Amino acid sequence: MRLIAVLLLFSGLCGAQKADLLVQGALDSELQPLLAALKNKKEITIAAWTFWTGRIGAKSVVVSRTEMGPINAVAATALGIEKFHPAAIINQGTAGAHNPRLALWDIVVGERTTDYAAFKSAHRDKGAGIDTAGWAPLTHKLRLDNRTLTDFRSFPGDAKLMAAALSVPYSRGKVVKGNIGSAYQYNRELDQIERLHRVYGTDSEDMESVFSAGVAAGMKTPFLAIRIISDSEWSHPTFEKVAGEYCAAFVLDFIRALP
Repeated sequence: MRLIAVLLLFSGLCGAQKADLLVQGALDSELQPLLAALKNKKEITIAAWTFWTGRIGAKSVVVSRTEMGPINAVAATALGIEKFHPAAIINQGTAGAHNPRLALWDIVVGERTTDYAAFKSAHRDKGAGIDTAGWAPLTHKLRLDNRTLTDFRSFPGDAKLMAAALSVPYSRGKVVKGNIGSAYQYNRELDQIERLHRVYGTDSEDMESVFSAGVAAGMKTPFLAIRIISDSEWSHPTFEKVAGEYCAAFVLDFIRALP
């Protein structure tokens, strides 16, 4: 009986469902317009992660509440791909600005995503202090063909999805392509933010995008991150929770505009 139960659980996780899109958000506040638009909605919980299946127009869509941080992002993405076999993944939500030219409500479409917490330092003796100028970015490595490791300093966004997102009308601010940074950090020191922008070339920071992107690359699923600027230590240091709804509404327009 235990073996049968295990086999049933495995078959449930690896079922034959196929979705047009898997749309991710870490928080409930980043999902509400999407969930409200989802027709024939059905909630599915797998361990600590929740998914909602349904349709938006003619498209079958799975909305995923990943929860916050890299552990949640990786697990929710892997489970979502195995369970629903999406044709593409959209990771979306709020972000802080690294680029001082980005303003509140601007949207960054991920030409690439970058882990700005990945670095290697040189040896320094005890008492010699910490020299961030000597920290060098580390690459992530994936064995894409089961033989050769491929280096990824960043993970590229899907070009077709990016082009479609950049064409969506938006009235609250700019829509720009950029480098979406991620780490399990909340940076508020402008000197550190400036360093990350300079060293890693990041335009924004969140806690999930690059980690979902890495899983999608390893599992050969087209991926795009879309992030709205919800706060900027350069110009608007207060986090605006409503930004999550604004981003989800933009993504909803994007989904409806897709062929």
